[in-house]
Amino acid sequence: MSDPTVVHRTVLTAAAPYDFALSLRALEGFMPVAGDHRVADDRVRRALLRPPDPTAPPDPGAAPGQAAVLVEAGPAAGGVALAVHAQHPLSAVGRASVETAVRRWLGLDDDLNAFLAIARADPAMAPLLAVAQGLHQVRFATLAEAAVYFTLTQRSTQWYAAARKRRLAAEQGASIVVDGVTYPAFPALPAVAALDDEKLIGYAGNKQRADRIRSVVEGLAALDEDWLRTGPYDQVRAALLAVQGIGPFTADGLLLRALGRPDDVPLEMAQFTAAAEAVYGEPPPTPAELRARYGRWIGWWAYYARTATGWLPRPDPVPEPSRAG
Repeated sequence: MSDPTVVHRTVLTAAAPYDFALSLRALEGFMPVAGDHRVADDRVRRALLRPPDPTAPPDPGAAPGQAAVLVEAGPAAGGVALAVHAQHPLSAVGRASVETAVRRWLGLDDDLNAFLAIARADPAMAPLLAVAQGLHQVRFATLAEAAVYFTLTQRSTQWYAAARKRRLAAEQGASIVVDGVTYPAFPALPAVAALDDEKLIGYAGNKQRADRIRSVVEGLAALDEDWLRTGPYDQVRAALLAVQGIGPFTADGLLLRALGRPDDVPLEMAQFTAAAEAVYGEPPPTPAELRARYGRWIGWWAYYARTATGWLPRPDPVPEPSRAG
């Protein structure tokens, strides 16, 4: 088998303002996807499923539709420099599909200017904008990965959910080896749904959670992902909630962190009330007040508040007064 080579290079433009270095910083702090990518110097690498292409020869040892490509993203003027490693060249359709996946993963098309205009008029946001203007939302690379993760977090911890998700990808997803490093690509929704009960229970930890994963991935596979990303927010949320196994927590997680929908966010949850306190002090604005101020961009406020507060400079400790001996 030949080693993968770079089969495609391009520059993906991003909606301004954009700073790729901030995307790298955000990825390093996004714990649910820790271990799914590798950051070195000023670049990030991760594997994605190779788009279906009946004209390409099959990758040796890979089942049909179960090959991977490696995407490598780096800085470029106005966007991201993309290099795609693969065993075989990609068709024009395949190249476009990979580019779209990377654009979604790094939030390159997110137009944050309406949110930024509101945030600039909010004095408490000034410190965050000083360290994070140019930040776009980094997300789960695929809807399947996000769906399994959020389902695994139910009655579990984020650490265990992320670890189980990584093991599922390593053992059931396609993989690609570049520079001696193996990169697994998370399997598609139908592939997860096709796992037998024993295997799915092994990843889920118990039968109840395994049954929930199966119903969630089957339900999502029956929906149009492009519509989930672009359709009317209330209708999309209702469609997600109609899937057996998806409750408000999973629906909200998928909408914001997988589909990039900033229209609403569960501000009443502890992590968001804590973020509001970190930004505004005690007492912070109520969820209703924040929604009234930021409108359909409230998700971007929540993302900046939770991501960039950890980037603020820490105040120097006050030295203790010296004591006479």
